[in-house]
Amino acid sequence: MSENKYEIQEQLRAAYALNMCTVSVSQIVDYNDEYILEQEYEAILNNLNLEQMPKDEALLNTLVKLLNVITFFRIDKIKRAQIEKKYQRSVKNAIWSAVPNIGVIVAGDPVTVGLSLATQVGIGYMNYRREKANALADKEDSEFELRITAVEQLNALRRELFTTAWRLADEYNFPDRYRLTERQISQYNEILMDTDEIRKYERLTAVQEKFEAYLPFWYFMGHTAKYISEDNNNGLDDVTRDYYRAKAKEHFERYDSLNSFNILREDEITASFALEYIDLLLLENDPDMDKINDLIKTAVNMAGNANDILEMCAISYLKIGQTEAAEKLLRILVNESYNTATNAKLLSRIYVSEYLKDTNPLARSQYNILATRVSPAWLFPMPDKKQGDRALQDRELMDQYIADQKIDLQKDYSDIINQFIAKYVILFNRIIPAPVSNAPDEYFKNTEKAIKKRRQDVYDALENDTRNEYRRLIRESGYRFRYVELINKMLAALDTLSLFRENGSKDEMIQLIRTKLEEASGDLKEIQKKLNYDEAFTIVDYEKIQKSFSFQRLTKEFFDKLKDIIGEGIEKVESLDALDDIDLDLTAFCREQELVEGTQDRGGKIAESEDNYESDYISVDVLGENEQDERFNRSTFEKMLAAVNDDAGKIIDDETKTELLIRGSQKFELYFKNVKLKGDAFKSKTLAVIDDQSRADMDLFITCDGVVPVKHSKVDRLRKFEKIEYQGKSLKLGWPDEYANNAVNLGNLYSLLEKLGRIRNN
Repeated sequence: MSENKYEIQEQLRAAYALNMCTVSVSQIVDYNDEYILEQEYEAILNNLNLEQMPKDEALLNTLVKLLNVITFFRIDKIKRAQIEKKYQRSVKNAIWSAVPNIGVIVAGDPVTVGLSLATQVGIGYMNYRREKANALADKEDSEFELRITAVEQLNALRRELFTTAWRLADEYNFPDRYRLTERQISQYNEILMDTDEIRKYERLTAVQEKFEAYLPFWYFMGHTAKYISEDNNNGLDDVTRDYYRAKAKEHFERYDSLNSFNILREDEITASFALEYIDLLLLENDPDMDKINDLIKTAVNMAGNANDILEMCAISYLKIGQTEAAEKLLRILVNESYNTATNAKLLSRIYVSEYLKDTNPLARSQYNILATRVSPAWLFPMPDKKQGDRALQDRELMDQYIADQKIDLQKDYSDIINQFIAKYVILFNRIIPAPVSNAPDEYFKNTEKAIKKRRQDVYDALENDTRNEYRRLIRESGYRFRYVELINKMLAALDTLSLFRENGSKDEMIQLIRTKLEEASGDLKEIQKKLNYDEAFTIVDYEKIQKSFSFQRLTKEFFDKLKDIIGEGIEKVESLDALDDIDLDLTAFCREQELVEGTQDRGGKIAESEDNYESDYISVDVLGENEQDERFNRSTFEKMLAAVNDDAGKIIDDETKTELLIRGSQKFELYFKNVKLKGDAFKSKTLAVIDDQSRADMDLFITCDGVVPVKHSKVDRLRKFEKIEYQGKSLKLGWPDEYANNAVNLGNLYSLLEKLGRIRNN
């Protein structure tokens, strides 16, 4: 019995090693991505557990061949870049070959000069065409040679892989179902990119028999089931959630049973499996603590130097009361300067607890060492001496610590909000085109010096604007709409802070800004009319824009209220856990917004990110119903809308499940009234909506710039036309996102999107 089990394990180990090689080949073929190549190279050289690897010459040859092919593709990237450089240099030389002979220009007779130049230009143009054609031919020849070599390399690798599969199947006599093909792996990769988690799970279930000997598959099965059970927005009842939770445990248990033949020394998937499985086991009435302990050890061993995973391991140890084990990991993380504030708090809390309970004679010394290396504000207070009821003393220290943390956190939030305001003042002031090029951030601040400088530069530009070029720039900037978009972006950023997002006054606060916009919209409409008549726009109108639409005027009341509710929210917190959540909120916010905790002057360059249709809070209707955004050419917009109408009948295959709602139709208008979006500022740019009426509820906005996925009324970011790819069963929107709908003819939809992209760019 045991001998038979041992043989099966060896068969699975050999098949898994083979499948890992097949996955590597598939990754190279499907992605040819520099990051993937580096990852595969690193995995083979530095992360294979040779003790676990089947000792087979054919497998060794395949791994060596894999390294060679990866190296080839890394070199191939360099060569292609060099070919492109050479081509661009040749084209530049071709342009110079088309420039007329300078000597002709100094000929005496103007008539002769004109005739000679005409001849030279004609000859020059022919030279340019010929030189460019030659350069392009050379480039194509070079790239063709590289493609041939790449095909030869991949073919040789696949031959080697097939030979290895043959040898291993013969040697270990494992069933052919253990062996994965590249086609199966490609299908698996495609399934993992499915954004509908319930559908993803069903698709994984359908192919699970083919992945019996591929360890990562069972993690993703368990992970997906666990995610579904915890997602509060998918509309499932408690019984169904329990079903998915049970399936997650079943898949994780399968992973655990197969993990004995893992051939990697470090494996973040295995570490993630262990931590996620622990979360499920801790939900049980009588959790198996020995098993949980073993799983944490597995996660620590497999994490390597992945500090984020090690931190989760430390927290898992704290959950089960293993403070000594947690302490060791926290010391490592503090020494590595990883998430120092949080880890120093946890570590200092452990030292104080050990000191009061007399469980660690070195606790006070270790605390003092920690105090020399991190900010004292992060540390749980160490008492001068032990006295009276130790438990009572511990609670008093906790109360003192929470009170101190509240004060520090209120200051931190105030500082960060001020930085955030300063950042958006600059972004806001950049919206009106500057009459000077490459102006630094300092130029757009609201200091007295900067305001005077901008006013003087605009005044000079308007006075010297004899051809009305500067007025045209302002007119076509769509500044009114860009102001609204920037404020929506600002509110979306603040919505990541739970103290704002979950506050009952949130809508009233947003209304403060909306009211200011409505008050200013009339003046701005009149000013835009003046801009449309070029010379009528003066410095007085510019100053009126600055006054009516200054960032301070629009947002001061909002931010005053925001600071109040944040301060009040922090004051109401009673537990350290809740306080830490609020602190982590701020850390994540600072990272996302590129702000610096604990400093008033962040410095550096503020980059204005491109419009990405984030969820909006204030509709552009605040500027007046059906106002036109001056950035968009109306005739182009109409051509795009006409193209949508022309192709409308070819887009939807099943109108009982999905509808195409075209701009101008009653259903289009009703959609934006009925769908519970945070706002509809993107409505002005939308040509049509593909309204998915199935349970998946994955709608798609077709806009004048690209497409915007909308899942369960939650608006995603803009995906530009040129970034979209069609791959048969789905539209690739940029890895890992995709759009798929069985009721939509994706081929015809893609053709329409290509057509819209061409109209947009012409």
